[in-house]
Amino acid sequence: MPFLATLLVTHVALAACGGLSGGDGSATVRDTLPSGVVRVTNTLPADAPPMWRLVEELRVGAVDGDGPDVFGELEALAPLPGGGFAVIEAQAREVRVFGPGGEHVATHGRKGGGPGEFENAIDLMLGPQERLWVADPGNVRMSVLDPVAGFVESFPLPFPLWGFAWDGAMTADGRILEFSFDRGQSREILRVYDLTMTQVDSISLKEVEVFEPEDDPGIFVQDLGGGSQYMRGVPFHPSGLRYLDAQGAIWSKPRGDPDYVIRKWLPGGDTTLILETRRPAVPVTTAERDSVIARIRESFRRSGATAELDWSRIPAVKSAVEDVFVSAEGDVWVRTPSPVAETTFDVYAPDGSYVGTAVGAARLTHPVVRGNAFWAFVSDDFNVPYVIRARITPTR
Repeated sequence: MPFLATLLVTHVALAACGGLSGGDGSATVRDTLPSGVVRVTNTLPADAPPMWRLVEELRVGAVDGDGPDVFGELEALAPLPGGGFAVIEAQAREVRVFGPGGEHVATHGRKGGGPGEFENAIDLMLGPQERLWVADPGNVRMSVLDPVAGFVESFPLPFPLWGFAWDGAMTADGRILEFSFDRGQSREILRVYDLTMTQVDSISLKEVEVFEPEDDPGIFVQDLGGGSQYMRGVPFHPSGLRYLDAQGAIWSKPRGDPDYVIRKWLPGGDTTLILETRRPAVPVTTAERDSVIARIRESFRRSGATAELDWSRIPAVKSAVEDVFVSAEGDVWVRTPSPVAETTFDVYAPDGSYVGTAVGAARLTHPVVRGNAFWAFVSDDFNVPYVIRARITPTR
């Protein structure tokens, strides 16, 4: 068993007793609310050293040239068994496959509407038989590829996606889940499909309110005259987060909430777990605040807007949660703000108990964890994109 899995199992066994104090000064308390929801409260010290470092062992990408390792825009990433990976290259409308040493294995697709071609490939999922499922809402279909041989088959997507949107995932048992919108009822729903993209269920989630940008505390609005408006997000305003895990559970945090509270809930059911963590907040520095104000002023000026904005709406502290995802083994990874120039993740056992913190290079996006391997996109100082594979390495 890999060291990370071993540590998680040990921690879960201790936390089952109801309370746990870690050697790094952390403490975990578990209690059950009257509603039956389990709440796990983790208290973390401000100066606890990381338990793991994400040590890069593979980087694929190039600054210039015409090879398959030159990326313009990376859209989605799927690790493959054996250490290889596949990515969607959005500018070329291609799926590119690489081996465990970074060697190019195959390129599939091109812009178009024919079999195996893509109009707007936006997500990449590894499904049964180790095949790649490509969501292409531009062509209103799901295409299935063999990583080496290429196109296998495609299925119509039996719902409107407006040519650009997809918000879904594949579960471990081969279901495909997709968040959608029922205009007739003004409700968000979760559609469930089998492996022929036949809808087998539809789960009502929540009513969707009419969007009023002027009343949204997370949006700056400028009147450009003539009834036109220019909108831009308020920097450091907490974003809403939602992640579908391989078991079909949803981990979420509402937009506008700066606190470190994440809920796990089942579609069509109630919240089953509340993961709460307490640690000192990370302030927005004066330099960061001045920098974002200067950029917003310039962007509005170029659009012809001149009115000064209410800069007091920029929060004084950063949102405690920047992103959340779940590893293939069920461990919960929470990206948090860091006062240092590194990407920081708090790692939790599936039951919400804090296990440790991992740190890695700055500018990591689209992270995926399988076993002890950490995959992500990263960009350099010139915004050149790369794919990296890092080893999750203990620091002590």
